Amino acid sequence: MGCSKKNPKSQVVIEIPQGFSGNFVLEMGVRDAAPLPAESNAYVLTIPSSGKMQTSTLLDRPDVTFRNRGQGRVWGYSQRTFTTGDGIAVGGQVEFFVGTQKEFEAEQNRKNKSDEFFQREPLSANPS
Repeated sequence: MGCSKKNPKSQVVIEIPQGFSGNFVLEMGVRDAAPLPAESNAYVLTIPSSGKMQTSTLLDRPDVTFRNRGQGRVWGYSQRTFTTGDGIAVGGQVEFFVGTQKEFEAEQNRKNKSDEFFQREPLSANPS
């Protein structure tokens, strides 16, 4: 008889410092970066003021909860896992925004405008 028990999802607690507002990106599976700190049955991390973190820990679809949200809300949460052609996980990313809906929408508009900067417009044969 084989064992069909699935590995439980990793628990991650993200602590949002008072007054933090902006984008947060956690890059996982980064060689030479520190592992995520663990407390009892969960990984616990505090968002740095830069909003960016790297860790050597690689989690596949972790179960995330937020602590100390204060006045800000979490918007645009996404998780991605990067794999090799044969499906082996080699990295990942957790990304979201902390703030008000108005701040989130302004950030989305800013991102969309910067994406437009890199789109080429067709050249006109007849200048006006």
